[in-house]
Amino acid sequence: MRAMRITGFRSTAFVTSLVLGVASAGAVARADVSPINPNNRPTPLVGVANGQVPMSRLVHVAPNCIAARAAGPSLARIFAMARDARVGLGADQCYRPLSQEVQFADQASQPGNNPACVATVGRSASGAPVGHSNHGWGKAVDLTDGAGNSLTFASPGYAFMKQVAGSLGWNHPAFAEPGGSTCPEPWHWEWVGDGGTLGASPRPGDAVALLPSANDAGYAVVDGLGGLAPHGNFVNRGSAATTLISWVIVGASGTRDRGGYWMVGADGGVFTFGDAHFYGSTGALHLKQPVNAIAPTRSGKGYWLLAWDGGVFAFGDAHFYGSTGAIHLNAPVDGMAPTPTGSGYWLVASDGGIFSFGDAHFYGSTGNIHLNSPIVAIAPTKTGKGYWMVASDGGIFSFGDARFHGSLAPFHLLSPTVSIVPSRTGNGYWLTTADGRVYGFGDAHPEP
Repeated sequence: MRAMRITGFRSTAFVTSLVLGVASAGAVARADVSPINPNNRPTPLVGVANGQVPMSRLVHVAPNCIAARAAGPSLARIFAMARDARVGLGADQCYRPLSQEVQFADQASQPGNNPACVATVGRSASGAPVGHSNHGWGKAVDLTDGAGNSLTFASPGYAFMKQVAGSLGWNHPAFAEPGGSTCPEPWHWEWVGDGGTLGASPRPGDAVALLPSANDAGYAVVDGLGGLAPHGNFVNRGSAATTLISWVIVGASGTRDRGGYWMVGADGGVFTFGDAHFYGSTGALHLKQPVNAIAPTRSGKGYWLLAWDGGVFAFGDAHFYGSTGAIHLNAPVDGMAPTPTGSGYWLVASDGGIFSFGDAHFYGSTGNIHLNSPIVAIAPTKTGKGYWMVASDGGIFSFGDARFHGSLAPFHLLSPTVSIVPSRTGNGYWLTTADGRVYGFGDAHPEP
């Protein structure tokens, strides 16, 4: 059951920092100026022309959606949260090349159409077209509902975006608001997670995982481009930040001795660092659903990849014990946790339903509990006789011999929770939010 008491904090100062919402490693209290403002707009990409952005500055987020690298991870998180909430949400278009900007502008200027409804295309001194659309920077998205139709102001997807988009740096500009112009657009949203043209506080929403150091006296936050933000005594073995990744990074996991780590992209591409070795990937396969997690075997000589439909892909000495890939699910599968023996694993769905395979035993679920927020991750206890689940609001659910050490549920978070990682002793855990803040409970230090 979800405990609603606050216990396990290391100090009164940490409780205060939680209330302020700034309990990240090395963070201090400051006044955040939200970039979510109808008058805020995306900043242009430096050094490139609108609509002529090279692929090295872009990243795949979802089918029909390529975005600027800085904007991609947070948009991927929005699509993930929509899946968890069972809200139909897709993209008609994200990045728009100049040729399409010209095409749309020409169509809008035809008799009977309103040219004010499409971004204008200018001309250079030589007569070449010059794009002005924020789609041309890869920092705008036109969203669709579950049936592939553009969102309306009555769509569940529009209500969902109004609720969560701001926490991940996505803004609904003034012209697109109801009555904001002659062409309001409920489907059009823009990324201002870098502060936007108003120069507000950054809200990138790009953190995806946490990697602890060997002795728990440090950690690194992994972002959706494969970059690392090390703290404490974490040893940086390399990152994918300088790699031209094709798809956003969605997960990461360390080797048993924590001398290396793997990162995985939404296409199942695997990146290795330190003593983590490559045993295969799904990067060349056509997947029914994107990959959302990686889990190593006990020996570190293999790993499993998990897809949103619960499909499990085994590599190296990882054995396949079953999956939900062929089962009709009530909710998407969000997380995977191997047993300590490596001879089984648990899968958890966003409604807290547990699926046990191999020697993984069932210790309970939230399947019949009304959740305030969807479950986003699962972590096993050291004995394998229990597990924790964490919801996107930071609520913790403990089963079996998993002890409750505290949660973020009572606090208003600026950004959703994305992961839970136990300390090496099993007597604590870290929670990470999408804005890169790290919260420690039990013997998991919040600020190494």
